[in-house]
Amino acid sequence: MQPTLLGDDEPQPELRLRGGHTPAASLPVARVLLETPVPHLARPFDFGVTADQDASAVPGVRVRVRFSGRLVSGFVLDRAESTDVTGPLSPLERVVSPVAAADAHVLALARAVADRWAGTLPDVLRLAIPPRHAAGEASALAAIARAEEEPPPDPDTATHPLPLDAPAALRDYMSALGDWLDGSGGTEGDTETGAGEGPRAAAALTPGSEPGTGWITIGLHAAAQTIAAGRSVLWIVPDHRELDALEARLGDLGPLTVRLSADQGPQARWSNWVRAHAGTARLVIGTRAAALAPLRDAGLVLLVEDGSDHYVEPRAPYPHAREVCLLRVRESGAALLLLDHTRTVEVQDLVESWWIGSIDRPRDERRASAPLVLLPHADAPNERMPPEAFELIRGALGRTKRETAHGPVLVQVPRAGYLPVVACARCGDILDCPRCAHRIAAAGPEGPIACAHCGLREATIACPRCRSTRVRAVVRGLERTAEELSRAFAEVPLIRSGGADIVRSVGDEPAIVVATTGAEPYAAGGYAAALLLDSLWPGPGLDGVSRAIARRLRALALVRASADGGRALVLDTTDVVVRVLQTFDPVRHAHAELADRRSTGLPPVARTVRLTGPRTEVVDALARLQSEIGPDVLRPLIVEDEDDERTQLLAFARAASADVSRALRALTAHRSAAGLPIVRHVVDPAGAL
Repeated sequence: MQPTLLGDDEPQPELRLRGGHTPAASLPVARVLLETPVPHLARPFDFGVTADQDASAVPGVRVRVRFSGRLVSGFVLDRAESTDVTGPLSPLERVVSPVAAADAHVLALARAVADRWAGTLPDVLRLAIPPRHAAGEASALAAIARAEEEPPPDPDTATHPLPLDAPAALRDYMSALGDWLDGSGGTEGDTETGAGEGPRAAAALTPGSEPGTGWITIGLHAAAQTIAAGRSVLWIVPDHRELDALEARLGDLGPLTVRLSADQGPQARWSNWVRAHAGTARLVIGTRAAALAPLRDAGLVLLVEDGSDHYVEPRAPYPHAREVCLLRVRESGAALLLLDHTRTVEVQDLVESWWIGSIDRPRDERRASAPLVLLPHADAPNERMPPEAFELIRGALGRTKRETAHGPVLVQVPRAGYLPVVACARCGDILDCPRCAHRIAAAGPEGPIACAHCGLREATIACPRCRSTRVRAVVRGLERTAEELSRAFAEVPLIRSGGADIVRSVGDEPAIVVATTGAEPYAAGGYAAALLLDSLWPGPGLDGVSRAIARRLRALALVRASADGGRALVLDTTDVVVRVLQTFDPVRHAHAELADRRSTGLPPVARTVRLTGPRTEVVDALARLQSEIGPDVLRPLIVEDEDDERTQLLAFARAASADVSRALRALTAHRSAAGLPIVRHVVDPAGAL
């Protein structure tokens, strides 16, 4: 936009629109944010509003405009009386939809996310607002019209009592939530609140009376309480499996609920989004895609398994759903409830900074409501599946005279496939692909040998050292484990879950369920027993041990409580993982892990940013950042060079977040406008350490 040359006291010239169109009588200028990935264009541009468009071009609507000779979509941010642009204005081509999708509420959250992750507003709006679908919009507007004419379902009829074995601290949270919803203000205790803010807490759950699904009952109780008070609820879960399980139990809350997830078609997703935007849906449930969903009069934000990999957004500016939910709570003052069977170090940091409360059980209650964890005999031979494993399975299937719980058995394996890692049978060397040097695997007992990285597929591969073509197993996958168990228990139903074939739930009949980590089905009434095979080696990453604990605890959470006969045999060899499983106390581990992070200044105590691009450009970008915010703000952690590409990870104090974000956005816009090579930045990248 070009500034006007007229003085402040001189009259403004009459606004003219190109094409001879008549401008609107009032506020004839629309400030439009283009839907563009180009950083230096991520700012409002002025366009004219014709008299015919006056009523429809309201702030928030999606429009089409002509920009640089092309038709481009954008959103009207606001309307104005005048413009700094000299000469006639280009008019809006048309208003695409009457739905003011980018209204003040959506824009406020989008701006907060853009600030937090040093992104552009168009990038965040692309994540927050689904593509428009005309038929979906028509059905949503019709549903909204019907809802305005008909009385809504009575949310008071949606009673979801807490489990009888719910911890006292959880009941205190529900009481605090009810007091806040009734307008009585804050409460004391585990759930610290401030003036006008809802109670906030994180719960470390045990299987209790509802193995695997207790989070649904607890969440429904809190949601029904909030909706009955006239407020709205946002409930985020990691995957479609949890979403299906939740949706199946909504009951009387169903008519008040919309679902938002990436697996929906364009029509269903846009229709549900419009209903949520209009406020006719009081409960919004969904996966990561719903973290930025519109919510009218937010009363409660629920998040399940906050450390799940599914919450990491793979598109710019790469926000994490947990952090988006925390932003929403800070902006709106809504209540917060984090439900998990483990405790992430990020949440423990919030607990120890007194921003949220912690809900957990005393040690004796925790052990009684968790399965009994068994270990193989110390003097037993080092076998992948020792005699205790077969004894455990036989007991759960009712094949022994011992008094044990009967029902399905869960067998958790770390990897899919048959033999995910193989070695030379003669010399013992682990075999890599001769073409690309990545790990190779065997697809079956007779081969072939294949590489998932480069596509190599051979009947046999010779060992580079001894030239033998015979291989042996180093790691057995789901298929090999299922094959072994089907031979040992030929008459017992065997169910596989993993890879592309994930089973979402099984019944309570005796069966053997072999599943990879993260693909364990829910069992009606919980599993009678579980066998956790192999070692979930956490790897060298900063969160490796915590991730291994979370995956193992998720499997244990599906097993009945020890008071109900639930048992699990753990064959993992990582000592710290085994200790946490035996005590079912992830909070203590998170506390110790956080203390280590504080002593080393690593996340979440500090924040990080990763720069990636041509080596010389990364060096130049870093120098410009340091000149903008100071030489000592960014602390180098990792520098990796590959050919001419450089990846550099830097840490900075949380107090410097606003300055670093501002400098990163200015740097990106400058390089974009100057046509310089791209230096990509990711703030708080997952798995960077």
